[in-house]
Amino acid sequence: MYKSLRYVRVIVSLIAMGVPAWALVAGYDSVFVRMQVLTSIMGGAALCLVFWAAVTLIYGRIYCSTVCPMGALMDCVAAVSRLLRRKNKNYFYCKPSRRTRAVFLAITFVTLLSGSALIPTLFDPYSAYARMIEEFLARPLGRAYYATAYSISTMAVAVLTALGVIYFSMRRGRLICNTVCPVGTLLGIGGRYSYFHMEIDPDRCIGCGECVRVCKSECIDLPKRCVDNSRCVICFNCTASCPSGAMNYKSGKYRLGMPMMQSIDEARRRPAANMDSPMQTDKPINK
Repeated sequence: MYKSLRYVRVIVSLIAMGVPAWALVAGYDSVFVRMQVLTSIMGGAALCLVFWAAVTLIYGRIYCSTVCPMGALMDCVAAVSRLLRRKNKNYFYCKPSRRTRAVFLAITFVTLLSGSALIPTLFDPYSAYARMIEEFLARPLGRAYYATAYSISTMAVAVLTALGVIYFSMRRGRLICNTVCPVGTLLGIGGRYSYFHMEIDPDRCIGCGECVRVCKSECIDLPKRCVDNSRCVICFNCTASCPSGAMNYKSGKYRLGMPMMQSIDEARRRPAANMDSPMQTDKPINK
């Protein structure tokens, strides 16, 4: 089932990446443009934010894995990178950069509230994607829609964005989504408390590490058997690769189905009352 969900997600994300690109080159409006979070907020359509907030609280960050064209582009770059190498690149768990995420989110919304859209459009994933399509495809084809004159600064920003996306996607997967992107940080708040989320069944987990090796969000802490759902983009890579079926997309938390041995840390925290008390011996038998 999870492999089928993964294929469906990949198809939807490719459509969400291709249709806006075609619409920008052809000069048409697409439904995927109206579904973007930060661009809708800047356009005054706050209802879009309410919609995605509700969806995220229920299903997690499926926006980042399906509708966001920049996220789909990062996945394509990462996939091509893995195919070109002799050995597939393995990901690893990385601690969350909470301060960095908070700083970029604060800068985005402070500048947005001040009336300036320059910084928000630099960090917004759809605006950055549209800028690259405009400069690399639409303008060379003579179909530039948003700007009529060539701008060196706009081209420079598009080139730097493309280089950054290629570099970090090849090395760290969705690192940009979970550090710089304000939309990812905003939706990550809801993803942490989503009703459906990724969970590891500790009774089934064999500790093979397959889930960690394919997690492009680098959010699976295998020793602790937990997933940082504020960074998880619900790509179903981990569920499709888990050989024991321990990784699942579900509601609630797993509970151990069998008694486990007491951990060493827990044993150390317990007071050693029995060690301090004298040993009891059998009383002598009175004859």
